[in-house]
Amino acid sequence: MERREFFKVAAAAGLGTAAQTPGMAETTVAGPAPFIERANPGQPHKGKVFALITPHLDDGPIFAGGTIAKLLNEGYTGYFIRVSNDEKDSYNLTMGETVLVNEQDAARFVEVAGLRKRYDLEYRNHGLDDVSRMEIRVRLIFLFRLLKVDTVLSYDPWGHYEENPDHYVTAQAVEAACWTAADHLDFPEQFDVGLKAHSVREKYYFARGPQLVNRVVDIGPTIKQKATYIASCRNMITNMVKSTNESLAARGLRIAAFSGPQEAANEEYIQAAFLERDKRIGAKYGLEYAEEFHYIGPSHELDDYIRAHAQRI
Repeated sequence: MERREFFKVAAAAGLGTAAQTPGMAETTVAGPAPFIERANPGQPHKGKVFALITPHLDDGPIFAGGTIAKLLNEGYTGYFIRVSNDEKDSYNLTMGETVLVNEQDAARFVEVAGLRKRYDLEYRNHGLDDVSRMEIRVRLIFLFRLLKVDTVLSYDPWGHYEENPDHYVTAQAVEAACWTAADHLDFPEQFDVGLKAHSVREKYYFARGPQLVNRVVDIGPTIKQKATYIASCRNMITNMVKSTNESLAARGLRIAAFSGPQEAANEEYIQAAFLERDKRIGAKYGLEYAEEFHYIGPSHELDDYIRAHAQRI
């Protein structure tokens, strides 16, 4: 079946893009034309550090995998901070088995992507709205200071219509931690173990629903890396495929490409559900593939004054 036909069948079946697929509204809030970020030659960001901070393993690969690969290719050192234990994402596994298999897949993603290390905060999946945001914030501030994080990738704390509490709680904690990590009066006891106040300078925020998009990253050169990152989340993609098949069967429908050997079915699903979406996003900006973000960069308010008045000491 042609991939475009898959979406027609899925829509007719009342599935959206597919059952269990993270929502992907592809809707932007009105604003100025976004900046197009393209691949940079060499490694201009060598020495810089980014942290991917998401509640679930597959969030980063699905929504920012191409950008993650781009930053790594350009010299960044990357870390993955997984906030939940992903205990609710599997197909017919027990909760304990689900935690284990997703932990193993998280290790595979870190290895495949070439990230430096993974930190699991291990909060209960789908229960982050019952956790103190301050507690999560303090843990993130410690890691930002420890790792000297320059850039974060996470969910947009201002994304509209987000239904998953894990997503908006994580996003709010990340945003708050980014600026309080730079304050010398916030948790100064951390300085007694050698840490220093540290400012996170750049933020790439993605969303499942409408958001203010002001930066679009050209991921044409890294789309294959992105597909590999998503495929490393083997258990979660398998859950999406099997759940989709189950929903289709209940409506008397079947997609042959999703019904064969699991690895091949997963690959086809990744192409149909995620890479085709990135192609449609890219087409809006004259690119082959793209990812959209609400980007917040460093302040340049004093740059002119500093250039005019700063002296060597």
